[in-house]
Amino acid sequence: MPSMRAKAEQPVPQPGPMRIIHVLHSHGYGGAESHALLLMRGQRAAGHDVRFAGPGDSWLARACQAEAIPVHHVAMHGLYDPVSHLRLRRLVRQWRPDILHGHLIRGAYYAGHAAPRFVPSRPRRPVALCTAHATTARKHMGRCAHIIAVSQAVRQNLLRHGYDDARITTIYNGVPHVPPGDRPALRRELGIPDGAFAVVNAGRFVPDKGQDLLVRTLAQCPPQVHLYLIGAPDTPFGEQVRALAAQHDAARIHFLGYRPDVQRILPAFDAFALSSRREALSLAVVEAFAARLPVVATTVGGVPEIVIDGQTGLHARPEDPQSLAAGITWLASDAAQAQAYAQAARAMFEARLTVDGMVRRTMEVYERCGAGLAR
Repeated sequence: MPSMRAKAEQPVPQPGPMRIIHVLHSHGYGGAESHALLLMRGQRAAGHDVRFAGPGDSWLARACQAEAIPVHHVAMHGLYDPVSHLRLRRLVRQWRPDILHGHLIRGAYYAGHAAPRFVPSRPRRPVALCTAHATTARKHMGRCAHIIAVSQAVRQNLLRHGYDDARITTIYNGVPHVPPGDRPALRRELGIPDGAFAVVNAGRFVPDKGQDLLVRTLAQCPPQVHLYLIGAPDTPFGEQVRALAAQHDAARIHFLGYRPDVQRILPAFDAFALSSRREALSLAVVEAFAARLPVVATTVGGVPEIVIDGQTGLHARPEDPQSLAAGITWLASDAAQAQAYAQAARAMFEARLTVDGMVRRTMEVYERCGAGLAR
């Protein structure tokens, strides 16, 4: 019979390369989709086998295919699509993943139902986890072993709706470091006039992002301030913003359309303005931090957790163009202070908001849930 000492000296199983399926229902592009792609890319670079399950005609599916990440078409027509549930369960049986990682409510629901029900005392493979990407997320995550919240604001909302604190981990969104390009060349490429103070905003054209507020803001800013809006404006709200811009100073409002190279071109600008009405954290602000841009941002959701007023940027009141204009005007009038904010924001990015850190902390959550151990 082995001695107690012999038992104590037996090696502890160590996590190895994992098989991971990310589950997300979306057809367009936004923060959650970008987050999932960055996470898949980082996990694959770390030696893990990663796949995507979701609509095959989506932006995310095309982005995965472009990077040779396998895509499994799961349409997920609503929460109760039996064909999609069967397809995901069949994939799980055949491929035997360690982790099913659902994103957004629908992805969380499907991932939770494709894995064995979570029992803390008897963890089983695959383990279903999910990421809550919104401050309104509260339903259909109960079957997941663990929930990742992208900000403390998201976490607090989950706690208010009865989720167990021990099953929630906050992991901020991260983005890669992109070496700064030739700023004068970038400004020429984008047609930014000499002497202009170029303020940029990047995001989907939906009411929550508040681009209409920025258009109204511009009239209260100095004449050298120009506004640049990145995002595809081919939405009903985008058309409203275009019409509003035509009624204001259209010569100082520039629509750059959808850009897959946002991080590359950000160094061309002088400041970033976030006008959102609702936001879990804002991947766009993290990108601005990485690009060393001073930021003025509305105090919604988890944004104040990273945009600290007077340190890493300036606060503006939600739904208040005058407050946004005051922040932009301050940045345009005090280059030294704007640069100090930008440097502090960059330091926060390097300490807490890199994609490598996001991937590492996510893998630690997987390991705590028992995934990847010797089978």
